[in-house]
Amino acid sequence: MTDDDEILDLSITPATINSGEFDPYSKYASSDDSISEHMDVWNCELIEPKNPIMNRPALLDPFGATDVDWVARQQEMLTLMHEHHGLGLAAPQVGSSYRMFVMTHTHLGDIGVYNPEIVEYSDNQVTWQEGCLSFPLLYLPVKRAEEITVRFTKPDGDTRIEVRMDGRDARVFLHEYDHLQGNLFLDKVSLLKINRAKEQRSKLIKKFKKAQKKLA
Repeated sequence: MTDDDEILDLSITPATINSGEFDPYSKYASSDDSISEHMDVWNCELIEPKNPIMNRPALLDPFGATDVDWVARQQEMLTLMHEHHGLGLAAPQVGSSYRMFVMTHTHLGDIGVYNPEIVEYSDNQVTWQEGCLSFPLLYLPVKRAEEITVRFTKPDGDTRIEVRMDGRDARVFLHEYDHLQGNLFLDKVSLLKINRAKEQRSKLIKKFKKAQKKLA
């Protein structure tokens, strides 16, 4: 998930943004029957949204293999997340089917979330604009529970904690949790709203181009 309150970084040029057409309802845009969801595949770079792994539940237990350094991998993901001005990043977004994600929590700072589960949702729901690192500059109004109670394991593989989250923290957690379920924020809004958001994205890209010309 992205932080839409961040100041736009003008060093990011339109050429670096995947602004091409995409069909949000073509869940299996590739015929590749990859078995990566059962393997330790790790390359900490954002994958294309059309990659089938983005629409499949993450199945791998992060602690199923004893030779994985999750402290190092978690830091790789946090670095990538911050480079792209994000608030959260899930393993499927970098092509891995581990059930884990990283996020920036309002009070806890940068944390790794492993084998998460949602214990309780509040009845009250709110609609906020959301972005996603897999869909740069695309912002959609998504309705989610205002408060949640969650459980997850820390990167040591042993410490299991339960915590209540609300506001931005709850939203980021839910957004990244959706990635582990094989769901995208595109699935939560109408095609009309997606098309409107794509129009706004095109306008932002034009602003980037104008800003770059002024700086040249």
